[in-house]
Amino acid sequence: MKRGNSLFYLFLPFFALYLLFIITPIFRTLTYQSFSYIINDTSSGIVQSLEYTYLLALLVSLLSIGFSIPYVYFVSRARNIVIKSLDSLLELPIMIPHTVVGIMMLITFLPTMPVGRFLARIFPGYGFLDTFLAVVITLFFLSSTYAIRAVQISYSGEVMKYENIGRTLGMTPLSSYFVIGIPMMGKTLLRGLVLAWARSVSEVGSLLIVAYSVLPNGIHLAGVLIYSQFTSGALEYAVASSAILIITGLITLLLVKFLEREK
Repeated sequence: MKRGNSLFYLFLPFFALYLLFIITPIFRTLTYQSFSYIINDTSSGIVQSLEYTYLLALLVSLLSIGFSIPYVYFVSRARNIVIKSLDSLLELPIMIPHTVVGIMMLITFLPTMPVGRFLARIFPGYGFLDTFLAVVITLFFLSSTYAIRAVQISYSGEVMKYENIGRTLGMTPLSSYFVIGIPMMGKTLLRGLVLAWARSVSEVGSLLIVAYSVLPNGIHLAGVLIYSQFTSGALEYAVASSAILIITGLITLLLVKFLEREK
């Protein structure tokens, strides 16, 4: 047997064990109740909640990808040590507890705070708490890192090299980036979009503080709704809603994987 094959079989148990660790809780959630019970739970408000959650997460992920395109180019081309050091702050939102992020957003963007007062002068009637704006700003703070880092890894690798080749052939920096760089990062941009979207869908802690009931109809976003069901003692409803979220999320991810493969 070849050495490569022996190493493959040596690492196979680690792959199987980790996969089992991931699948078991998901399988338990999907089989905790009957399928008919899960279907009946669609009347609990989870479907409408998921519609808002997925659409807002998509908006945030699109903003994250749009922002990552100029950000990645600037940081990857910069040679200034200060800029490189500041770029390392990008991981900071990942390690901050999410309830702390919610508090940070409140003391920054409430109309009674300096930034909030400034925005209120520009936009009369400006509000923050329990608004879609609060959701988008908070999720962008938490999710944009994933999109930017996914794109940055791809660009700073081979993509930038091919871009430089284009420049030696007479292309301008602008044309080489948008004609060579962006198309080469097609799959990476899609992957960054999915990572930011998934991270936005999963958020709960900060939303409990800034957007417990989203205007205009007081609807809860998915994570907040399931948390509310659990804390009110309705474990069965919380599990059923969780199963619906997992099923719809899995379908969405499989669809994206299919599109990525086709691309």
